[in-house]
Amino acid sequence: MALIGTIRKNGWILIVLMILALGGFILMDIISNAQRYSAGDVNMLGKVNGTEIKRSEFDTYEKLIYSNSQSNAYQVRQQVWNYFVENALVSKEAEALGLGVGKDELLDLQFGNNISPVIAERFKGQDGQPNRATLAGIKAAIEQGSFTDPTNRAYWQVQEKEVIKERLQEKLTNLVLKGVYTPQWQAEMTFRENNERIDFVYVRIPYDKVSDTEAALTDADYTAYLKDNPHTYDQQDETRIVNYISLNVLPTAGDSAAAKANVVRDLEGLRAAPNDSAFVISHNGVYDNGYRLKATLPAAAADSLLRLPYGTIVGPFQDQGAWMVAKVIDRKVIPDSVRARHILIREASPANEKRIDSLLTLLNAKVAPFDTLAKQNSMDGSAAKGGDLGWFAEGAMVPEFNQVCFFQGEQGKFYKVATQFGWHLIEITGKKFIKNESGVKAAYLSQPIEPSTQTQQTIKDKALALVQKAKNLEELSSLAGQENLAVQTSAPLKANDFSLGALGSGDDAREIIRWAFEEKSSAGSINKDVFAFRDANGGYFDAQYVVAGLKAIAPKGPATAASLKGNPRAEQEIKNRKKAEVIKGKLQNASDLSALASQWSVAIDTAKGSSMLQTFVPNGGSEPRVVGTAFSLKKDAVSAPVAGNSGVYVLKPISDKPESPLPPDLTLFRRQVTSSTTSNIRMNLMNTLKKNADTKDNRSRFF
Repeated sequence: MALIGTIRKNGWILIVLMILALGGFILMDIISNAQRYSAGDVNMLGKVNGTEIKRSEFDTYEKLIYSNSQSNAYQVRQQVWNYFVENALVSKEAEALGLGVGKDELLDLQFGNNISPVIAERFKGQDGQPNRATLAGIKAAIEQGSFTDPTNRAYWQVQEKEVIKERLQEKLTNLVLKGVYTPQWQAEMTFRENNERIDFVYVRIPYDKVSDTEAALTDADYTAYLKDNPHTYDQQDETRIVNYISLNVLPTAGDSAAAKANVVRDLEGLRAAPNDSAFVISHNGVYDNGYRLKATLPAAAADSLLRLPYGTIVGPFQDQGAWMVAKVIDRKVIPDSVRARHILIREASPANEKRIDSLLTLLNAKVAPFDTLAKQNSMDGSAAKGGDLGWFAEGAMVPEFNQVCFFQGEQGKFYKVATQFGWHLIEITGKKFIKNESGVKAAYLSQPIEPSTQTQQTIKDKALALVQKAKNLEELSSLAGQENLAVQTSAPLKANDFSLGALGSGDDAREIIRWAFEEKSSAGSINKDVFAFRDANGGYFDAQYVVAGLKAIAPKGPATAASLKGNPRAEQEIKNRKKAEVIKGKLQNASDLSALASQWSVAIDTAKGSSMLQTFVPNGGSEPRVVGTAFSLKKDAVSAPVAGNSGVYVLKPISDKPESPLPPDLTLFRRQVTSSTTSNIRMNLMNTLKKNADTKDNRSRFF
C-alpha cells in the first residue's frame, strides 16, 4: 500500500518511465530498420536519376490500376515498376527539352478526337473502338461536379498521369525520329543484301563429335574468350545461378484407395438424396445444367452415361486424377449450330434489367418487331443488323448465353439472361441438326487422388536427409547422383525475378531467389531449409520439395572469367570454341570435302539461295559466319575451317560470286532502311534510356 501511495504522490515518475520505455521500443525499431535497409528510407522502393519511387505511391497505383488483373502478382509489380521508371525518365527528358502537355491537349487525349492509347484500351467497346458514350458521361460528371466517388477520382487522377507520360514519350520519340536519315551507301548495301544470293556445298563437323573431357576448359580459355569478346557478357545487374533438386510428391496406391472409399461413401448419399442438385453442391460436386456431348464426357463413363436409364449412377471411375461417380439426369439431341439475335444492354444492373423487361413486354405484345428494337436499343455491333448474330456452334458464346441457345431455349421464343457483358434479350431464329448427336445432363461427385499427409512427410524427410548430409553444393550434387536425382541449373537470375526454371513462378519460387540474394549466401553454399511448393492446380498439399544451392554469382559490371564460369550459355560458347580448335587440329585433307566427310562420318550438304539476310543452312541452323565466308570466296575455292554456331564447316561455292547491278532508283530500299530504323527506335529508345539511367532498385527488400 505504501508503494501505491508513493506512486500516487509522484505520478510524474510513472509518466517519465512510460515515455522512456516507449522511446526505447521506437529506438529499437529504428535501429532494426536501419540495419535491414542500410539506413535507407523504408518507404523508398528505388531511385531513377535522383527521382525517388515511394512504396506508398507504388502500392496506390497498383491497387487503382491493376485491382482486377488476372496476372501473377509479381508480373503486375514489374509492370508497375516499369511505369514509374519510365515516367521518371520521360519527365526529366521532357523538362530539359521544354516539352509538356497543355490543358486543352490533355482534354483532347481523354475525350476528344485524338484519344490516348491509354484511354482507348481502358474504355474499349465490344467493337474494339473507344466507348464514346461512357467517356462523354465521365466528362459531363467532371464538368458538373458530380464525379465525386473517391476511388473513381483517384483512378482518373492516376490515369491522367499515364496519359501525360505516354504523350510526352511519343513527343520524345518523334524528336529522335526527325533525325533519321538513310545515306546512299546504306540503300545500296540493303539492295545487295536482299538480291545477291549464292550456292555452296559444305561439310559440317558437329561439336558433339568431341567429348567434353577432350575439350576441358581452363582459366586461359575464359581469358582468351574475354579478350576476343570483351563486352558480350557484361552485367547490367548482378545475377546469380541456382542449382536445385526437386522431389515430386506423388499419391500412393493407399492414397488412391482412400479417395475411392470417400467417393463410394458419397455415392450412397447421392442414391438416396431427394434433391440431386442440393446434395451434389453440398458435397463439392458439379450439377451440370448443360448437355455434354460424348467427346466432352469422362472417357471411362461416356458410353454408360449415354446409354443407361435416367437416375442410374455410373462409377466409381477415374478421370483426370480423381475418382468420380455420375448420375444420369436427362438426355437430348443437341443442335450442331444455332442462329440467334439479341438486344444487349451493357452492365447487368437492376435498372438495365427493367429496360430489358420493358422491351420484352413490347415484343410479347407485338407492339414493335425485334429488329427495330435491336437497332434502337442494342449496345453492340449487331444493332445495325437488327441484332442478328448469325450461325454459331455450341460453346462459341459465353456460358449463360450458350445455355439458353442450345439447351433451354425454343425457336421463336424470347429469353432474357445476364452475362459478363450485360443484359441480353435473345430470340433463337434457327437450329441445325446434322449429326443428331445426343448430349447428357448429369450430376458429378469427385474425390481427387492426392498425396496424404504421411506421403508428403515421407518425401520431405528424404529432402531433409539430403541437406543434413551435404555441407556444400558439391557434396549435394554427389549425393543426388548416388540417389539418381537430377540436379537442375537455373538461368542467371536477377534480384527481383519470380520465375525459376521448371519450378515456375510465384511465391514459392520467389522464396528461393530471395535466399540466393541474401548477403550470407555465397557461391557453393546450400540452404539448410527445404522449400515446399504447393500444388499448382489448387490442391491443398505440397506437390514437390526442393533443395537449393547457390552455384555462381556474377556481379554487376564488366564480365570476368569467374562470372563466365557460372553462366551456362557462356560456358557452352567457350566450350564450342575449344572443341573447334580440337576439330581443326584433327582435320585431314582439309581441302577435300569428300575426304573430310568420310573422316568424320558426316554428309556433304548443299545450301542454295543463301544471302546475307538469309543465313540458314540445312542441318546447321543460322550460320552467319559461314554464309559470310561463302560470299568472300571465288567459285570452287575451298574455305579454311570455319567455327560456326553448331560445328566446324569447310565449304566451297558452286556458283559465281554475285554482283547485281544497282537499279537507277533506290528509293524503295532507302525507305526499307528508314522504316526498319524507325521501328527499332520506337521499340528501343526507352530501353536505351533505362540502360543509361542511374537506377537504384530496392524492390527485393519488400517483395
